[in-house]
Amino acid sequence: MNARDLELTLAAARAVGPCPPGEEAAWGEQVLARAVHLYTLADTVGLDLARLDAAKQFTATLLSVLVEDTSTRGVLLLRNTSGELERLRTDRGDSEAGRAMIERARGLVGHRLRVYRLNEQMASNAKLQVRTVVHLTDHGLDTDPVQEHSAKENVLAAAEGDKEAARRAWQEAGLPESGSVSIHQLVDALARVPAADAL
Repeated sequence: MNARDLELTLAAARAVGPCPPGEEAAWGEQVLARAVHLYTLADTVGLDLARLDAAKQFTATLLSVLVEDTSTRGVLLLRNTSGELERLRTDRGDSEAGRAMIERARGLVGHRLRVYRLNEQMASNAKLQVRTVVHLTDHGLDTDPVQEHSAKENVLAAAEGDKEAARRAWQEAGLPESGSVSIHQLVDALARVPAADAL
């Protein structure tokens, strides 16, 4: 037995606990099952850490989370520190990792985040890449005001240049005609942009 297998077996035995007298066979099966679980878990952790190592990091505020019908991926709309909007996708929502990221992101709307992003090749077309979020670190609610011009530019960008749709979203959200707005107000306006439903 090599050192890794011995360490894995010992870790599994510790996790299962002491062997009750006379139940050696059942205990051995539990240890084996736990060791296999730990082995596959370590493999998954290794892959996730490799993705984190390769990811680009930046700070941004999360403004919305939608799910694409076709791919089931979550689409995160973020406002970076330059005030520009970025769209990132999660892993597929029909995977455990994708579902978990979508749910986590939904609870972080309006928060300032450290974002870990990868450019990954699309499975259907190796020439195209998907900007994928692989991790989010929460730094709390973003309480900084958003300057009026920047906020209006964000709403216009989300409306894909449709000035009337942007104006209507701004008004429906009850945002002031002049002066800065809060992240919460900007999130509300962006949620009213019709184009947001078709990301």
